[in-house]
Amino acid sequence: MHAALHLLGDTSWFFSVFAPQSVPLTVLIISLVAASGLAMGSLNFRGLSLGIPGVMFTGLFFGLFFTVPDKLNGQVIQFVRDFGLILFVYAVGVQVGPGFLASLRKSGLPLNLMAVVIVLFGAVLSLAVAFGTGMSINAAVGLFAGASTNAPALGSAQEALKSIPGSDGAGQLTGPAFAISYPFGLMGVILAMVVLRAVFRTHPQQEAEALAVLEGKGKRELATRNIEVCNANLNGLTLGRIAELHGSQVVVSRVLHGDTLVTAAPELTVALGDVLLAVGPAEKLDNFCLIIGKESKHDLRAMPSNISTRKILVTHRAALGKAVPDLDLEGVTITRVARATFQFTPNASFRLQFGDQATAVGEPAALDKAAAMLGNSVRELNHPRLLPIFLGIALGVFIGSIPIMIPGLPAPVKLGLASGPLIVSIILARIGRVGPVIWYMPHNASQMLRELGIVLFLIAVGLLSGEGFFHALQTPVGFQWLGYGAAITLVPLLVVGLGARWIFKVNYLHICGMLAGSMTSPSLAFTSTMTPSEAPAMAFATVYPLTMILRVLLAQLMVLIFSVR
Repeated sequence: MHAALHLLGDTSWFFSVFAPQSVPLTVLIISLVAASGLAMGSLNFRGLSLGIPGVMFTGLFFGLFFTVPDKLNGQVIQFVRDFGLILFVYAVGVQVGPGFLASLRKSGLPLNLMAVVIVLFGAVLSLAVAFGTGMSINAAVGLFAGASTNAPALGSAQEALKSIPGSDGAGQLTGPAFAISYPFGLMGVILAMVVLRAVFRTHPQQEAEALAVLEGKGKRELATRNIEVCNANLNGLTLGRIAELHGSQVVVSRVLHGDTLVTAAPELTVALGDVLLAVGPAEKLDNFCLIIGKESKHDLRAMPSNISTRKILVTHRAALGKAVPDLDLEGVTITRVARATFQFTPNASFRLQFGDQATAVGEPAALDKAAAMLGNSVRELNHPRLLPIFLGIALGVFIGSIPIMIPGLPAPVKLGLASGPLIVSIILARIGRVGPVIWYMPHNASQMLRELGIVLFLIAVGLLSGEGFFHALQTPVGFQWLGYGAAITLVPLLVVGLGARWIFKVNYLHICGMLAGSMTSPSLAFTSTMTPSEAPAMAFATVYPLTMILRVLLAQLMVLIFSVR
């Protein structure tokens, strides 16, 4: 290493300024790796670019010259690796949390089954390599963990080895095998995505558009209809009483009584001949029309009046978690609420969350009061809240560190620093608010947190693996490990990916997210170079928790069952 450094000139002055193992030197190298890796990742070749994963490859190069712990501070690098991973998975969970359950119901089971096949396929290949070549099972487990870029699996395997009597030093091969297979584990997922894209001749943007159309068909599109009251049984009843009778997801926003157009209110009495402007899902409006009377030729929205429509953001804490009828909005009717990409009619069971956009109907003065009550603050919406982020991370790390005893295993199993924060962030994002703490995170903030986390994680992986990676490449055993690890990475991905598309017609973007999630791989960042769609991240988060737990368990079982034979 010193000879290589002298090729670049006398470096004594450099290390006199930046002492080896010092924090300043470590931070300097981390920053240089980030800058050079992001620059390399931005280079485009025939429509493809490495993107953020480029920092890992520059990290490998820097790790060859600035070794850990010879030159760089190993504790700082390990902290950067673990904290970066936590930030990444937490931000992913926050982004996909609000729509996670809907996604799980639609495509979660098939995606998880395919991801489980990938995990089991990789485990079988690892065992086949061990028994077929006479390789130590400890090295095979290291290849299994490294080929899937799963550091928690490596840790669980090493803990299991320690629990076996007389196994002192038995795990010496596990770490090097992990290091040699880890870089291709990252690159292999990207390579599988590229190969599948070429085989199927897919265009990511077209896939995103097709997915948007498909998801749009599954949503309840809200419509409006002008309905004349012809049912004599409704004469003299209030709108609130009518709503109780029909029990549908329809909201009345305006009422034409004679020549007077007024804002709808629960206490407003309805008479024969009145015209109601109703909002709701098309099929619900059809049923509502059958009960009320018939469709009217009048268009209440086009009639001149003081009544107007306004979009109001829900940002005031006092309104969060409440149903619209409980807000006592005088002179204003909320006809629909937009949340993420979904629209809802706000019935009594619907609870407002931070960031909702309510469509309000009423006179200007009443709308101003409603806006003040709901908040309507763009600044508040875009303000990143640090307290909930650190509370959520703390809770995720705590949950991930709880030991879970499984009968027959000598050591407890833990969710770890990846699955714990991911599961917690999905749940908190779904809940939206706990007491005064709002878990909502602006899109720009979550995107920044996600990219920062994955950059830090990949830099640390490159620096920690650099010297061992290049050294292993110079030995026959290391070269064999590289080949076996590549097979353990690529074969399951390509087989399942081809089957997912050919047999089950899965969208390409969902396949990419499923592949990255099944390998617990941060190569998900590569999908951002193909499309801005969140579909890959949704699929990633759908399969990640199960595959993470499964890989940790399999690594332990492989050691405990096959290590002593």
